[in-house]
Amino acid sequence: MDLVIHKKKLTIIFILFILLTNLNGKKTITKGWLENKPRSYAKDFYIWRYLNQNITPAQAIWAIGEVRYVNNKLLQRYSKKLKDKDTSKIISCMRYSGKKLISQNADCIEVGLSSFKATKLNKQQLQIAIDKVKDSYPLSAKRFEIINSILPFSLLIKSTNEVFFATFNQTGGKFRVNNFNHHLPIKLIQQLQKDTKNFAQTIKLIVTNKKLNKIQQSLFNIETKTLSHHSLFFLSMNAIQHNKKQIALKYLSLAYKKAYFKFDKDKVQFWQYRLSKNKKYLKELANSWDINIYSLQAKEQLNITPTNIKYNSAKSINSTKINYNIHDPFSWLKVLKDVKKVTKSKMDKYENIFNNTQTQGHLAFIKERYDRYRTAYYALPYQDLIKNYTTHRQSLINAIARQESRFIPTSISTSYALGVMQIMPFLSKALAKELKEPYDIDKQLEAPTNIRYSHKHLNYLERKLDNVLFVAYAYNGGIGFTTRMLKTGLFQKGKHEPYLSMELVHYDESKKYGKKVLLNYLIYHNYLNKENKLRISTLLQKIKSPYLKETTR
Repeated sequence: MDLVIHKKKLTIIFILFILLTNLNGKKTITKGWLENKPRSYAKDFYIWRYLNQNITPAQAIWAIGEVRYVNNKLLQRYSKKLKDKDTSKIISCMRYSGKKLISQNADCIEVGLSSFKATKLNKQQLQIAIDKVKDSYPLSAKRFEIINSILPFSLLIKSTNEVFFATFNQTGGKFRVNNFNHHLPIKLIQQLQKDTKNFAQTIKLIVTNKKLNKIQQSLFNIETKTLSHHSLFFLSMNAIQHNKKQIALKYLSLAYKKAYFKFDKDKVQFWQYRLSKNKKYLKELANSWDINIYSLQAKEQLNITPTNIKYNSAKSINSTKINYNIHDPFSWLKVLKDVKKVTKSKMDKYENIFNNTQTQGHLAFIKERYDRYRTAYYALPYQDLIKNYTTHRQSLINAIARQESRFIPTSISTSYALGVMQIMPFLSKALAKELKEPYDIDKQLEAPTNIRYSHKHLNYLERKLDNVLFVAYAYNGGIGFTTRMLKTGLFQKGKHEPYLSMELVHYDESKKYGKKVLLNYLIYHNYLNKENKLRISTLLQKIKSPYLKETTR
């Protein structure tokens, strides 16, 4: 089968390639046990493990047909069992370095040689790739020609939208700074805006790289009708970086109108007040029902105490009896399906079921949905497990657990992060080795083990990073991601710091995650240490410049 055709059929599978760790828990996964389980990320996780056992090709085919979300982790194990040559070849091509790819045929180069990999080749090597793909894959040849040019920008601005985005958006930050940091022609911007999704990514890549100062100036006055809230907000941050206050306020006004979530509206109003000092924005923000780092600062400034933060979600706590199997991932999935719409009778039902200390998180999740998120519940179901830690560490663990899993011990993510603290299998295996204890992947779905492992990992992160926000970034995106991000110049001194840098974190998930964990930390800290409460403004002021301690694990 043609490798490229096969690749297109499996596009969703090959978005990213992750090297796999060969992990097995103590539990043997059987076909009979899997058969009646609902399609879910939890079932995918167990199928991933099933595919690593001694099964037949027929059983592997059955298993892959039961998957809800086929990712490359599953596919790698599936292809090993099936010994599928086409799939194995595609995976090999995707794994090859650029230098090895140029010795392969055109199909393999098309599959494996990304624009980013192409930037790592020298001119002679890249010319070999161009010669091989130019007949079969002319669009790839064009992006390689741009990268290989003496003046890449001059070719880039003459290319089609497809080639522009495949080149600019995918070459990497360093290459963009060195080769594409020039003013974009207005006509080209108008042409690029026809592809709203890819243009939104281009805006983000430009705005979140401080070194792209010249190309950033192309974005001060562009057509806004087709732009999303997120793109408009990025454009406002871009204008702020260049001290264009009125342009920033224009974009913020448009961003507010297009924002759907209350969090996003509050974020815009925070910046509208910060730039204009118009107290109408501050008052509206202070009256927000959403508890976030923006509304909380407004409440602090106007001495308003939030009334919609609660800590104990249960009417009464039964300390001995549990009416729910907290060890079964599929039990929680049934609950989630049942509470898509939470009626009064359902709320009463679950208040009776989740009336144990260990199920405070379960109940808090449902009550927030029932209250339409007008009340923020900050459960503390595992205080007995962490009571001997410092207040800081208790607050940090609770802050991360609330954001990662809402304290559900059997949570399993799409990438198979596990448990209350959502630890990836490869990391939990490494932590088990450091703790000098046998590794059992199923133990990660038990709160005592999962929290203890996370505590160990946080010891490492806090030796490296000196504040809660940076630790949160590293917990979510990894220490390498955080180090690279800080080295770009974010969180230095400046008029709008650290607020501006918090908006310029280029990885969207980590950016939002950091804000959430920081907020959670403050709320938990002030609950656990009522005599020495923190203000969010004080907490933010401590985030000044990047500081990476030189230590080893």
